[in-house]
Amino acid sequence: MSSARNLIVIVTLGVLLSVGMLVSCGQQSDSLGKENVERVKGADSLVRARMDKNPEAALACIDSLEATELFSKPVISYCRAIVYNKMMRRTTSELYFKKALEGDALQRECPELYYKASDHLASILSNRGENAEALNISSHSYEVAQGDDSSVGKLWTACILHSMGYFQTQLGMKEQAEKNFSMAYMALSQIVQSDSCYENILTHARVSLNILDAYITIGQYELAQNWVASAEVAADRLSATPLCTDADRARFVGGIALEKAIVMWEMGSLQSAEEAYRKAQKVGYFNTASGLLAQAQFLKTAERWDELADLMPKVDSLATAWNVPMSLYYVKEYMAPRFNAYHKSGRQSEAMAVAEMMAESVDSVAAHELIRTMKEIAAITKQKDRNTEEAKQEAAVAYRWVKILSVMLVFLIVCIVGGFIYRFVKSTKN
Repeated sequence: MSSARNLIVIVTLGVLLSVGMLVSCGQQSDSLGKENVERVKGADSLVRARMDKNPEAALACIDSLEATELFSKPVISYCRAIVYNKMMRRTTSELYFKKALEGDALQRECPELYYKASDHLASILSNRGENAEALNISSHSYEVAQGDDSSVGKLWTACILHSMGYFQTQLGMKEQAEKNFSMAYMALSQIVQSDSCYENILTHARVSLNILDAYITIGQYELAQNWVASAEVAADRLSATPLCTDADRARFVGGIALEKAIVMWEMGSLQSAEEAYRKAQKVGYFNTASGLLAQAQFLKTAERWDELADLMPKVDSLATAWNVPMSLYYVKEYMAPRFNAYHKSGRQSEAMAVAEMMAESVDSVAAHELIRTMKEIAAITKQKDRNTEEAKQEAAVAYRWVKILSVMLVFLIVCIVGGFIYRFVKSTKN
């Protein structure tokens, strides 16, 4: 009888040991995931560097990273999404961002990429006018960030709050937006006071600029004026930082100054508007791509049509620099404003030339949109094929574990039955 008991004890210990090993492997996997955060962020930086020079090269780089099998599928999907977003293929980008955010794998592997993916996806939806869905996505990521006590979690809690405020302004939820903007600004102010690293100071300036932009986009210039002083505080802090580059000073100090110029002009403070405009010009903001577009916006607001007409060829050249082909986007964002500038400045011959170009571009636009649609369909089909293959692999893994557990269960049953038979035979002999 003691032998049977010993046999059962040994079998039970074996089963418990096997289960313990499985659990231990899972915990080790999570631990390794945390250790790989920096490696994943390194891959993100590598792809972004390639993307700025050549998006197609960035996609090839992602294929190489995927071939190493060192990065998870959510990370690879995220990388593809940011490249397609840069290429203005928003439908494809949206597809891959959603793929990256499936489940909680990306959140566990690299929280910062999870926050970035959520933020990018919400922005895509907002640009398409789907601000309610964008707000839902941001609200969910905000809940996740609130449970993240790390410095990254605290920083993104504030950033997501301001994104929520932006979408709320577009939805007419002004009180909620103002509350979230205030909370985000104060949280970032406290973060900068406790940790004045350059990234935090830069983020504070970026959020301040976006708050101004949120109100300007909906024509709420009085509300925007209430934020001008706070935004300037963030801009001055950035400018005074020794690590501040000329590019960042131009982008954020100049950007906030130009937003102030628009607000002051709309509020009737023309002298303040001109001073802010000159400040943006002085820091080199108008030498940047975003600065050129903002300068054109101010000149249009101020109805300075001759200056705008002189500027439009340079603005139009951005399309060439960004390799934007003849498309509806190009016609709307570049050709139409150029026509309006020429027309309102009295340069009718130039206006007619642009109008003829717009008329002649119909076939080119149609061809581009067809090719674009085909690429989007191809990307969706490719992703569906990937999903199917991943489902097969996951099913195969699940089936393998079912077989292993089944064998273990059968082994356990056999041992138990064998033990009872042994006891029965032994008792019979006695």
